[in-house]
Amino acid sequence: MTPTEVVLHTTLPEPARSADDVYVAIKEALAGGQYSAGQYLREEQLAKSLGVSRTPVREALRRLDAEGWVETRANYGVRVKAWTLQDAREIFEARLLIEPYLAGRAALAIGAADIARLKALADAMLDITQRPTTSESCEAWFAANGEFHAIITAAANNARLDRSLRSMKETPLIKWTFDTYNDADRERSARQHVEIVHALEQRNAAWAEAITRCHILAAEKAVLDRHGREHPAS
Repeated sequence: MTPTEVVLHTTLPEPARSADDVYVAIKEALAGGQYSAGQYLREEQLAKSLGVSRTPVREALRRLDAEGWVETRANYGVRVKAWTLQDAREIFEARLLIEPYLAGRAALAIGAADIARLKALADAMLDITQRPTTSESCEAWFAANGEFHAIITAAANNARLDRSLRSMKETPLIKWTFDTYNDADRERSARQHVEIVHALEQRNAAWAEAITRCHILAAEKAVLDRHGREHPAS
């Protein structure tokens, strides 16, 4: 049986021109949750939305398949990958290997301007936890959190590890992780951000690594707990 196709009703960025532009546009749409898990992506429809030929779209979908964003099914086409519990475990395992190390490196190299920006972001996230949770506050938190961690990993001066980590954290799974948090989880996370800043300010690599590891482990537990609630063992 031919799988049900979902008509695309999404708003993609302005028409792209290069193959890289097309790749970025589709990836951002995937990361933003504009497509549902299991939805088939048709080259012709994407090309029309982006104002390009099918060739750069085909190339972009191949790259996204190799990165795990989509999956190609013989005789059916390309569909959005449905993230599994195993995917979550693998991403958190990789983060635990890379992110604390980069935080430790950052503690030895980060500049005063970055420290000041991190303080502002940590204060903003802490302030968000003191207000009622809304969709707008969640989006503000997610944006601040992303910038916070991006500053730290960039300050470690290891471009390859930074790129690998960013690729993992761009997945829809990361935003799903944040949406899993309750108010207590968000407040705990905000206070951990404040402690991370203190560790960086003190140039204490071991402290920065330790609190970053705790930060990731807490996020992993929230995800596993949510999965357990939504998919209780039979």
